[in-house]
Amino acid sequence: MAVSRSPSNILRDTRVLSIIGQIIFAIVIIAALYGLMTSIFTALADKNITPNLRFLQDRAGFDIGEAPAWYSSDRSYWDAYTIGFINTLRVVIAGLVVSTVIGIFLGIFLLSRNWLLRNSSKTIVEVLRNTPLLIQLFVWYFVVMLSLPAFQQSISLPPEGYGSIPLRWIVYLIGAYAVWNYTRNLPPQRSHLRRPIWWAAGAVIILAEIGARFGLVWNAAFRFEIQPWIYLNIRGLAFPELLPTARFADWAAFITIGVVLAFIMWVYLGRLKEATGRAYPRLLYAVIAIVALTVVGWLIVSSEPAATTVTVTNADGQTTIVPIEQAQADGLITAEEEAVYAGTPLLLKLPQKNNFRFTQGLQILPEYTALFLALTIYTAVFIAEIVRAGILAVPPGQVEAARALGLSGGDVLRLVILPQALRVIIPPLGNQYLNLAKNSSLAIAVAYADLFQITTTIMNQSGQSVTGMVMVMITYLLISLTIAALAERANRRFQIVTR
Repeated sequence: MAVSRSPSNILRDTRVLSIIGQIIFAIVIIAALYGLMTSIFTALADKNITPNLRFLQDRAGFDIGEAPAWYSSDRSYWDAYTIGFINTLRVVIAGLVVSTVIGIFLGIFLLSRNWLLRNSSKTIVEVLRNTPLLIQLFVWYFVVMLSLPAFQQSISLPPEGYGSIPLRWIVYLIGAYAVWNYTRNLPPQRSHLRRPIWWAAGAVIILAEIGARFGLVWNAAFRFEIQPWIYLNIRGLAFPELLPTARFADWAAFITIGVVLAFIMWVYLGRLKEATGRAYPRLLYAVIAIVALTVVGWLIVSSEPAATTVTVTNADGQTTIVPIEQAQADGLITAEEEAVYAGTPLLLKLPQKNNFRFTQGLQILPEYTALFLALTIYTAVFIAEIVRAGILAVPPGQVEAARALGLSGGDVLRLVILPQALRVIIPPLGNQYLNLAKNSSLAIAVAYADLFQITTTIMNQSGQSVTGMVMVMITYLLISLTIAALAERANRRFQIVTR
């Protein structure tokens, strides 16, 4: 029997009514948005600030604290916006990596059998999870960073001066290794002697130290000069800078060969394990291959003769040839020129300070440090709870079976627990990554020059508030979509494939 298609029957179809309702709703929303945008554009046109993108080519007229050397106030608004975007990525990318590492360890500590470690981690997690991020950011900036000493009284790590290592300590290390190796190989019938031997070795070390205090034991020491690597002060953090030299490309070729060799060994030993069932230390072999070729490449590249003199131009315009060491001491060559004449693939530049500033090395301002610490630690405690829940989601029988097979605690965690826990961990972990990226906009609270702070300055100067906010929203949307896409890809990678 044919079904009647009359208009009355069609309008009684719930599917048709649903489609019609959605169309009407979409028309209402579009009309409302159109009316709103028309009103906004009309009001802005009356004030002669119609939204456009032409203003991005205008002169910025303001300086940025966290900016590269090429930026100045004469650059355009677009250049300033680009620096804000880069500064935001600096916080987000570094924060994602560090918060993940801290969160994983905290999550494992929450399940530790050690009472003190477990409860200390739980206290840290509960306190930080239930404290607003903005308050933590203020604490890191106003309480911690601004409490550091002035520039002239910077905290140096390690302290500047001279140090010494008693040569008898080397003897202690050699002796301790010998005792450990001896007791490890004791037969089962003599295993009861291990503890007395260790007690005796400890007593010998204590007596030797007491004798050294009174000059009864050999007290020679190796003395060396200590130069600080890190400076802490109210202006931020200064640490060494690694500069690639003209020989870096040759050294990088050796590292690339090592990585390729490690990958080949990893794949080959993995297939061999599947074929024979015998376990091979693939990670150890891969690390040895990379480290060995890295060290050999460094020695070969560094063994090539290096220039000993350099041609410099003095204040009178005359050129003279001077030794490189003298040119460095007198400041006659720049860091880039010094990298050209260096004899090693990398040039380590320790921070050097005069009365007012650091002349070399990298420096991080306190605003970035406070924001980075607040975001990283705040996100890490949430990741810790996610890791804890993921580990607890693994059936206990899996862990018991792994231990019954004789796997060590580390192997149980690496081969059994984490691969299964990742299926539970990754989805909520992606949400925390998104939260970190969006929470980075709180940088304006400590005047860190991130995307939102610089865009706010641009909007205040140019009057293009609508365009500026749309640009910020689109940029954060792209960052969030990128993180979500990567998290989704990782989630598909670790999910169980079923038919």
